[in-house]
Amino acid sequence: MYRLKNRCLLPVALLALMACHQTPDTSESTDAAPPAHTVVNVITEPCAVIYTPGTHKLEKLKEENGEESFYALSSDSENCISDCQDFLQNKAFKTTTADGGKITFRHQNGDTTVINLDDPQYTWEVFLFDGKKVTNIDITDIESEYDKVFI
Repeated sequence: MYRLKNRCLLPVALLALMACHQTPDTSESTDAAPPAHTVVNVITEPCAVIYTPGTHKLEKLKEENGEESFYALSSDSENCISDCQDFLQNKAFKTTTADGGKITFRHQNGDTTVINLDDPQYTWEVFLFDGKKVTNIDITDIESEYDKVFI
């Protein structure tokens, strides 16, 4: 009986040792690399698409505008986006967020509009889609922009 226990213990011990063995993680950091967007978002019904820049685009904006100007711009833009979200929520209007890449809007008449959010011209944006056309609104005046599109 004692010999049988020794034979069973050896494979169990070897399996335990193999399970505990870890290979070192040699992956490189991709923090500075631009995002690889292959997903295309398709919007088919009326809604608002809210876009805020990712870390890569934020770093570029900081380099282009200087640190002090960048933080003022970023803070103002985030406040405007928050106001837009609150306004649209009070209107019970459907909203979605976009992380970047391409967004395709399918119009009721079958046409499509494609917007590439990785383009440097897009930073903090709200796109209103009424089913017929896409409007990139002025985020500082959501109320009048909403009225222009839907009234």
